[in-house]
Amino acid sequence: MDLTNAGAFSGANLENARDHNRRVTIETLRVHGPLSRADVARITGLSVQTTSNIAEELIGASLLLEKPVSSLRGKPPKILSINPDGAYSIGLQLDHNWLIGVLLDLAGVRRGEIMVPVDSPNPQSGLAALEEAARQLVADAHVQFEQICGVSVVMPGPFEVDSLASDGPTILPGWADVAVADRLAERLNLPVSVENDATAAAMGEHYFGVARRHRNVVVIFVGTGLGGGILINGQPYRGAFRNAGEIGHLTVYPDGRRCYCGNQGCAETYLSVHAAYEHLGYEKTPPTYDELLHRLHTGERQFDTWMDKAAAVLRLLVVNLENMFDPETVVVNGFMPYPVLAELERRALPLPPSISSRQRRETPRVILGAAGLEVAALGAAVLPLFYSFGHLTPVSAAMPLKT
Repeated sequence: MDLTNAGAFSGANLENARDHNRRVTIETLRVHGPLSRADVARITGLSVQTTSNIAEELIGASLLLEKPVSSLRGKPPKILSINPDGAYSIGLQLDHNWLIGVLLDLAGVRRGEIMVPVDSPNPQSGLAALEEAARQLVADAHVQFEQICGVSVVMPGPFEVDSLASDGPTILPGWADVAVADRLAERLNLPVSVENDATAAAMGEHYFGVARRHRNVVVIFVGTGLGGGILINGQPYRGAFRNAGEIGHLTVYPDGRRCYCGNQGCAETYLSVHAAYEHLGYEKTPPTYDELLHRLHTGERQFDTWMDKAAAVLRLLVVNLENMFDPETVVVNGFMPYPVLAELERRALPLPPSISSRQRRETPRVILGAAGLEVAALGAAVLPLFYSFGHLTPVSAAMPLKT
């Protein structure tokens, strides 16, 4: 079940069933590695005949490979595997200070990456930079544009919210009414979608980071602002208008600091890259985080005071998110330098009681992300691949539709 459109029900006609089963077949091979047709049928629950028909279609489309393997007796068996060069996808993250891009092949292997400094780009300069980054990734990987199945762009939310969409130090200025997907699609002649950066960061940790074995996870993404990514049963939950997880505007102190949204005590006024630099007296966030690391390592008092306040907010958020979503764990990642995130986590412990306070836990209640600064771009790059050719739920839950 795709929780993105949980309220939209559609019948499983024959063509829908075929598309679904193709996705399940590719995801089975992606997760389990090369398999025989019989093994694919056994894992997915499809009939051997249906599996063979799907395999033939996907081989014909150059999405799968089938090769014989050595055998001591009889006819060598044939094994199916994903053709990494069958398709590619691009994930692009645009923030105030960085444009980060990743190119993945069909097997989910990173084939290219790019990181370009930017300065709060406006739509004109930002769209040009996104187009240039996509073309550079394709050229460097020596692939053809025809092989790119899609591009996913991640940006700071929230989207289409009158009071929040155009103003504020953590929002890219001037982008509120820009049809980013349509305009970039015209430039690249490729399918383009737009995703919230925290949601993409959750997908990045799910496929490449610390959440690979977890299906119900909340990610706290510490960027210029503060966002939350929510995975339910292995799928991203976006909400009705793609703004689920906007935890930066949860009130943590009712009489606290004034936020640009009009409320007081919002979480991101204490816990975010912008909050850190504002506390340190910078009018504008520098393009690198060397200053944060320097102040962390020297134990500078002003930075230490900010760390204590930010850790207290992190502690509150973890407990509240646990009580709301009952996740297997809460992952903390983002644009903050890893040592700073690690220190924030350390200061946030021990956590107060919540529904996650159980002695028999296999995973700590809060863990640091492992996918690095590219986590949101990686998560974005996953989406075109597996919406086109795979399925975002784990294979065990991706029940095939019989034909």
